[in-house]
Amino acid sequence: MRLKNVSLQQFTFRTGVVAAAMVAAWSAFTGTAGANSTDPVAQFTSTLTRVPGPDCAAIIKAETVPQPQSGVFGVRLKITQTGEFCGAYQVTVHWRNDDTGQTGGQSQRVEGTTVVGMPDNVITGMGMGPGAGKVEATIDTYSEVYPQNVDLEHIAGHATFTLG
Repeated sequence: MRLKNVSLQQFTFRTGVVAAAMVAAWSAFTGTAGANSTDPVAQFTSTLTRVPGPDCAAIIKAETVPQPQSGVFGVRLKITQTGEFCGAYQVTVHWRNDDTGQTGGQSQRVEGTTVVGMPDNVITGMGMGPGAGKVEATIDTYSEVYPQNVDLEHIAGHATFTLG
């Protein structure tokens, strides 16, 4: 008889844990869906850049990606690269919040057409939180060369958008 009670208690406990996990997940999804529904997707002008290597170049098309937190954005890159034996380089998203005067940004390594360490080529992170307001953003490129970084020849991409 005691064995049945222990099994029943374990079943009840596990059911409670599963139910709590489902409620927490549902709450997270509900909060995320409406957090920045007013933040529009903004298209950047194309960034044209030379890439390290013989006759290497890239066209970087980008768009903002609304994030769950207010005043934060991500940038999805679509990279088309030409040339052979091209090297890696860095892409930097610089931003300025025109309403608060804050500035910042974030750099990520690019290898071929992939932003290293960023799923779906979406740059997100600590440097992507200008806060609510009108934001001007620029995409630049550089190469990591010892002893200092070198800007690559490029035409920067630009976008202006408002974060809620």
